[in-house]
Amino acid sequence: MTRSLSAVIDLHSHVLPGVDDGPADLEGSLALARAAAAAGTRVLAATPHIGLHYDVAPSGLAAQVGALALELERAGVPLELVGGGELAPTRVMDLSEADLRATGLGGGRCVLLECPFTPAGELMIRLVAHLQRLGFRVLLAHPERSPTFLGDLMRLETLVQRGAFVQLTAASLTGRFGRTVRRFALELLDRGLVHVIASDAHDVAGRPPEVLSLVAATVTERRLDPALTAWVCEAVPRALLDDASVPPGPDPRPRRRRLLRRP
Repeated sequence: MTRSLSAVIDLHSHVLPGVDDGPADLEGSLALARAAAAAGTRVLAATPHIGLHYDVAPSGLAAQVGALALELERAGVPLELVGGGELAPTRVMDLSEADLRATGLGGGRCVLLECPFTPAGELMIRLVAHLQRLGFRVLLAHPERSPTFLGDLMRLETLVQRGAFVQLTAASLTGRFGRTVRRFALELLDRGLVHVIASDAHDVAGRPPEVLSLVAATVTERRLDPALTAWVCEAVPRALLDDASVPPGPDPRPRRRRLLRRP
């Protein structure tokens, strides 16, 4: 794969105002959206928490996304907003198929499933299988921060082998969530177990919507194929939004340094 990056598609953000732990008001949402556009993002998925801590009704998401999209257009923010939701494992089995469809990324058949911050044993394997039986594709949100996978890489490999996709949070690559998370995130990247890198942005200061610069710097630092940046930031996200086949990725193995021959 040699195609260069033309636009970041960020599949995980909490940009909707006053809904969960993202911006409290429209002003904060507009600031986050402007920051995302300035950082190179052209498509941003609004994925509020669908769990027990926030009263977010899947049936109302489309209207909320549409209202914010209209405000972005009025404000001249060059950003396409699409819908979605971050499904908490505790809610998956309670939601109807219609509610699950309402949380699909971009209105498609791919759902963003939150990896829990407490050990969950085999729960994630069962939930992924359940969603797949209903005809959904599953994008696992930030498994590098989940104890379920931090202590068991093979469990994540098993889910990938069974068709799940992995989304890293870009800031995990910088150590924002600690050295242990960073090491695991880099290991996943080196092993070719990462399909999407997103911001999981909540605001402009503490959890900003940076993706492209962090990914590109990491790919260079790890001596990975430069095409990987476009693959995880645009090609795979676009395929998941469009319910299309995911294109093959570049070789995940680090490139060897070229030795300069002395004359």
